[in-house]
Amino acid sequence: MTMLDRSQKAAMDPNEPPPHDDNICRRRESSDDTHVEDVAEFDGTFAPIARPKEKRLLPWYRDREYLIGGWVDRATWKAAVVESMGTAGYVFISGQVAATLHSYDTLQVGAYIGISNIFLLSTFIYATAAITGGHLNPLVTFSAIFAGICPFSRGILYLCGQTLGGALGGGVLAGVWGHARSKQLHGGSCFYDPAEMSTGQVFLNEIFASFVLLFLVYGVGLDPRQTAVVGARLGPLLVGVSLGLLTFATSGVAPGYSGAGMNPARCFAFGIADRDLSTQWIWWFGPAIGALLLAFSYNMVPPHPSPGDEEGEKDSHSNATLHRHATASHV
Repeated sequence: MTMLDRSQKAAMDPNEPPPHDDNICRRRESSDDTHVEDVAEFDGTFAPIARPKEKRLLPWYRDREYLIGGWVDRATWKAAVVESMGTAGYVFISGQVAATLHSYDTLQVGAYIGISNIFLLSTFIYATAAITGGHLNPLVTFSAIFAGICPFSRGILYLCGQTLGGALGGGVLAGVWGHARSKQLHGGSCFYDPAEMSTGQVFLNEIFASFVLLFLVYGVGLDPRQTAVVGARLGPLLVGVSLGLLTFATSGVAPGYSGAGMNPARCFAFGIADRDLSTQWIWWFGPAIGALLLAFSYNMVPPHPSPGDEEGEKDSHSNATLHRHATASHV
């Protein structure tokens, strides 16, 4: 019996079950399989739908698969390439925004920097979240590794990709601007005037600004528990808002200071554009310390309870139930 015959029979007989199209079912199954294969599945993604549903049974530092697995996963290598491309585009646009604001010679540069970063970062996260998780920043990836939400192999590949992407973006900026313009712009950002701020002051600001940014990023985007609060699609926008707020708040701290960098790959790009890497240690070690501080605090309150915690909750629930039954029997 053909599909048309079954449809006509169903129309005449209300008790006849609706026709079953095997091709449609196969297409749906194929679509589901593609979704599973193409989306980057790990806890530290900005696409909540791609996070694994099962809970980890061991802490990340005792999980062998987390520490040494995944190196031969082709999807992870492809994601690292896309992360590199995304980072290159991100730092390129960021540098061009800085150059444009410098040309306008506006007094409201801090506000424009904050607003542009909101849309710039959130748009790039939306564009890459399904494929890579949307990190685009060694600060985010480094913290996610030690927070237990980004496997070691994926994290290392992402860090390499982000650094290469930053180098590519910085090289393109240097070619577009030329030597004189690059020097005039100090590469775009991530610079300070030693006469106005000491190296120690800049370093301290970089550490704590990076920590605060991560605190907000985890709260609105990376923590698996945030989906129940802000939803699955609002996270990247709020991450952009967090960056915009911090870049605006730190951009006018002192004359000649561009504000907290909070993205080593971006600062690396601007150092390449400026042909001066002498202060790069500030923009790398500052965020690294901030990332470790955040990861340490995050491990104190992990997103998934450990087996011992779950057993303790069950015991507490059982004791509470027995107490209620005992009270009821006395009454």
